[in-house]
Amino acid sequence: MGMALLLGMVGCAVGIHGLGLCEGHGGSHETLKADGLAVEHSEPVSIKIHTTTGHIVMPAWIEGDGPYWFVLDTGNQNTTIFADLAAELELETKPLGEMGGAGSGSITVLQANNVRVGLGSNGGQASFVDQMVTVLPNAAKLPPFGDKEIVGFLGATTIERFVTSIDYEHDLLIFHDQDEFKVAKDAKVMEMKLAFGFPYFEGTVTPRLLGEPVEPITGSFLLDLGDSNGIGIEFEQAKTARLVHAEDPDQTLIGKGRGIDGVEFMLMSAPIESSVMGGMEMDDEVVSFSTTPGGGPPIPNLVGTVGSGSFPDKVVTLDYKNGRLILTD
Repeated sequence: MGMALLLGMVGCAVGIHGLGLCEGHGGSHETLKADGLAVEHSEPVSIKIHTTTGHIVMPAWIEGDGPYWFVLDTGNQNTTIFADLAAELELETKPLGEMGGAGSGSITVLQANNVRVGLGSNGGQASFVDQMVTVLPNAAKLPPFGDKEIVGFLGATTIERFVTSIDYEHDLLIFHDQDEFKVAKDAKVMEMKLAFGFPYFEGTVTPRLLGEPVEPITGSFLLDLGDSNGIGIEFEQAKTARLVHAEDPDQTLIGKGRGIDGVEFMLMSAPIESSVMGGMEMDDEVVSFSTTPGGGPPIPNLVGTVGSGSFPDKVVTLDYKNGRLILTD
């Protein structure tokens, strides 16, 4: 999490949450309009996405221009773009402040206001105006995902408007009207909470060190679907558990990264004894952790993350309004 520039891991946890107006365009009979406005068609809207990297990569239109490739990220409060796209679209920007992330440093970010975001076919199937869009410097850009250049992130201001399903097997993102969505009988439901637009679970994970379980780590775990790994714990938690730089043959190097402060770090995994998130026992067999401190969102007692790797072969449905994550096969 924390804007890590890491092969196999992307997580934002950045941005200032802004509630925008919602207005449809494009004339399609499937256009969904959220925030209490009329819904022209009660059928769900399906959008083709790409999940081969473990991330949710999808096209989006900004101010009617596109498509551009974005990552849908629950670790992001609002729409976030990089400076070169803001310049290309001639968006008016102003200073927003400093942002922390992976590593101990920070970067200066800008903001643009009242930016129109379009999703789906030609940007017309789901459309809204984001009152505040975060603009990151180009130095924070991610490496391309295959042939796709990532120009930004979509966060809570997109997800909260609908009941949002991610079908990883069929590479589909599905927006349901809040009033029309019904939970399947065989679904598993996890209790999910929100803090400043960030979804999280109350949970417990018990790592193993040299084959033996250590003290359980209990607290809040950010739901960060921009992270392609499963359960992760914060550096301080891993350090307290003596996992950092431990000579444990069961630990594995997942990858190396560079924080927004330019400091390189390693991402490691360690086996776990058990884990429970949002009242549900998880199937994860390992927990990941960084070898350097990082930043995180203002979630009370934040001790870790839960990424998309925890939900293989599942349809993941986010219902922010009712505080739940729904899993179906």
